[in-house]
Amino acid sequence: MRKWIIPLLVVALLVTGYYAYGQSRLNDDLIRRAEAQYQKSFHELVWGMDTINSQLAQTLVTSSPEQIMSSLTNIWREAFGAQANLASIPVIMVELDKTQKLLDDIASYSYYLLKENNINQKKLTAKEWDKIQGLYDRSVAVCDDLSLMEASILNNNISFVDMETRALRRGENLTNHVIVDGFTNIENKVKSYPEMQFDEGIQKLEREPRPIAGKEITEEEALEIARNFFNKLSGPVSNVEMAFDANGKIPTYGISGLREETNSPTYVEVTKKGGHIIEMYTNRQIGEGVLEIEEGERVARDFLASMNLNNLELVEVNSNSQTAIFTFVPTEDGVLLYSDMVKAQVALDNGEILSFDQTSFLSYHHQRNIQRATLEAQEITVNMNPNFKILQTRLALVPNEFEDQEILAYEIKGQINNETFILFVDANTGEDVRVVRMTKPREYEMLVRG
Repeated sequence: MRKWIIPLLVVALLVTGYYAYGQSRLNDDLIRRAEAQYQKSFHELVWGMDTINSQLAQTLVTSSPEQIMSSLTNIWREAFGAQANLASIPVIMVELDKTQKLLDDIASYSYYLLKENNINQKKLTAKEWDKIQGLYDRSVAVCDDLSLMEASILNNNISFVDMETRALRRGENLTNHVIVDGFTNIENKVKSYPEMQFDEGIQKLEREPRPIAGKEITEEEALEIARNFFNKLSGPVSNVEMAFDANGKIPTYGISGLREETNSPTYVEVTKKGGHIIEMYTNRQIGEGVLEIEEGERVARDFLASMNLNNLELVEVNSNSQTAIFTFVPTEDGVLLYSDMVKAQVALDNGEILSFDQTSFLSYHHQRNIQRATLEAQEITVNMNPNFKILQTRLALVPNEFEDQEILAYEIKGQINNETFILFVDANTGEDVRVVRMTKPREYEMLVRG
């Protein structure tokens, strides 16, 4: 499925603020923070693509194994970052499948060459030089248009929040819009190149979703599923209508409605196969929170249980004074399954469910055959910094960033220097897999359209 609904944290900022714009200083600040996050993602995308282009160019002109290794490492890292930043930009009206595939190809091929160069000590072949040249040519086209977009956005003070809000209003015409036209041009340029063919030995890094069970449903059936969901969730909803049709990896129908009690727009995506509610969010003015986080968690759990999502472990809470986003994962034999996460956002003023996302759960949930860990937790923690205060240790299956597989790891949560971190350490090798800083950094603020 094409991910047109933005990450839930940004949704939280946007939906709690937009419909109160101009009425509350707090909500005005929330909109500015949402805009700042969008702008940050876009400008980091521009920077990342420039770096990729530069490093591809350097790879083409050097024969030094050390320099090639350095460039490929930078390319691979920046390609991952570019994928994440592109996914965070709310261009819901533009299909970017080819652009996303180009970034995936760059990440996959640079990792493959790194592995061959480092492990097998192989020099680049003529065929591999040609592939790098092809990726370079395509990156030039993307960089050129991104640079033009960036200049226009900065010079004309163009708002991503304004564009997204207009796009979500059915029938809004966004032709001749800098952001929409810019990404459309990029996609068309990438499409104009022949699709690159890679050897079977090159591992694709993007995980393919598992087939969704069930029969194909019609638009009318999707609308009925949405109506039933809306009524169960929040009471009467009017103006239920088809908003869009997405044919991505998980094809969906996008449906909008209006909650009658609060006059709030609400959106859901229903999978074309099986008729599952895969994502949902609503827009309304949020008051100051009166519920404690624990009460919000109970609301989220009750809602998920109504969706037949039970026996979940809470792994993260992201909250402000008005809302809380709860991330849950299922377990198997006591092991957390991070690939199968589910998110629910709760309004802390009245306990209403504001958003829900089970994309990862529907994409990857299945029965695993988890082998016993080679190492005990104590064998790993005994060698850690003694100043790192360990708060919790548990086993988890986490996605491998480099290959389409999962790693059995110890999730070690602790504190040092008044900050909280989570370390994921391979339970079989003892090597660090990932480090996550849980303490919120200083807000990233930018001048945005007021």
